Amino acid sequence: MDKPKFIAILNSDCVQLEEREELLNAVLLNQDWIIILLKNMSDIQNKESYFSARTLELVCKQDLKLILPYLDKFYLLLPKIKLEGVVRSSAKIIELLTINYFIKKDALYIEKINGKHLEQFTESCFDWMISDKSIAIQAHSMYALYLLGIKFDWIHIELALIIEKGIPTGSIGYKNRGRKVLKAIETNTRLKL
Repeated sequence: MDKPKFIAILNSDCVQLEEREELLNAVLLNQDWIIILLKNMSDIQNKESYFSARTLELVCKQDLKLILPYLDKFYLLLPKIKLEGVVRSSAKIIELLTINYFIKKDALYIEKINGKHLEQFTESCFDWMISDKSIAIQAHSMYALYLLGIKFDWIHIELALIIEKGIPTGSIGYKNRGRKVLKAIETNTRLKL
């Protein structure tokens, strides 16, 4: 796939399942096209920016280290995004990054993810937890915040308060994830999902 076709598919009204696979493979072959995905995601008024976010999420699931050269652009984008699909994919990417940083303790991620990145991940995840976002976004944010709380103690305190407040009115998924996170915080044990 050439670059003009890649951009055209990303900006189309509806990306089919087979095109999603094409987009993923195109980025895996042309890793510098991640910048195109991030640029599209920054167009917060464009409903098709979801396709770029979803493609970036799939790329990160396939090979997370590909986003590392673009972490500064990604973290600067986080406070601006508003569309549910873009936020959901971004929350998943943060979750993947924090897993590699805190659970896997991968030296590459520890080297590349700096304090500014961790601070923005924390801020964005808390914003998504206290706003009216889908359970998927809140679940990814909850887990990322739990992991971030390993480094910053205060996060667990704030996260527990938010979860306790949300459990009575939350969905079944929110309640299940929330109780697991609360138990891990209270018992100071590793969260198992």
